[in-house]
Amino acid sequence: MADDLGLSAGAKGISEGIKTGREAGREIGKNIEEVQKEAVDVAKQQANARIRERREAEFKKERAIFKALEEYKHRKKISEEEYQLRIDFIKKYGTKEWQKLIDIKTEIERLEKEDKKYFDAELSKVRWVQFWCFLAAGWIAYFIVWGGKK
Repeated sequence: MADDLGLSAGAKGISEGIKTGREAGREIGKNIEEVQKEAVDVAKQQANARIRERREAEFKKERAIFKALEEYKHRKKISEEEYQLRIDFIKKYGTKEWQKLIDIKTEIERLEKEDKKYFDAELSKVRWVQFWCFLAAGWIAYFIVWGGKK
């Protein structure tokens, strides 16, 4: 009589529904675990990136300090050498000749500055011409490729 009412089929359906629900729950659990693992991995990568950036910044800072120290030593050595050269030169040739030497140095620096200014002006002109050449080449290329297609 129970089979006539379909109780066994209903019990099987409920049993299969529960089984399917369990499997779906397991799959959802696995997906949630995977998402959590991915989130942890991303957080670890970001933390490592921040640590790496901090170390690089410290390294650059230290490197800058060492560069500054080397530059200081270099400038100090030059100033000491210039001072010693001045003393030796004045002893040997006198202060009038030292002034002539300073005038020659000033003239050389002025000429170098003028040369640099001239070079920069010429370079600027070359860049301007280069810009117009690229613009013309682009215009020609455009008309070769798409110009005749109307």
